[in-house]
Amino acid sequence: MTHTTTRHSPKALVALHRRWPVMLAIGVVVLGYRDLPPWTPSGFETYLLPSIALAYLVIGALRHELDGPRVVAVETAGVVLFGGITALALAVDPAVGQYLVAAGLAGHALWDLAHLRTGRVVPHAFAEFCVVFDLLVAAALIAAAV
Repeated sequence: MTHTTTRHSPKALVALHRRWPVMLAIGVVVLGYRDLPPWTPSGFETYLLPSIALAYLVIGALRHELDGPRVVAVETAGVVLFGGITALALAVDPAVGQYLVAAGLAGHALWDLAHLRTGRVVPHAFAEFCVVFDLLVAAALIAAAV
């Protein structure tokens, strides 16, 4: 038996059912960043930016949503942009690099919002998860720096 929401379900349960990607992102960040570890250039967060951008490109291709050269160019530009931010973060002083990675993640949240608005390339739940995850990890990086 599977659970489905109906018009008779309590509103709070319906809201949770619709926002599971947000709740999952919050849970992952709270569990992963509860100690606010010091940032290191070789840390997970640094390579998250280009990895996610590349994942968008692959997911879009697998879903056959990269229809046309404009969409491919935009998604490729995302890989280059977020890869460039990562490269720059690795090239500068680590104290500055930490802020660059945080800014890149915040920028990536905006990128995710654009995907949510268009409903293309990336599944809705994945983009919704990433908006929250990116912002919270960026906030954790900034909090750890201050």
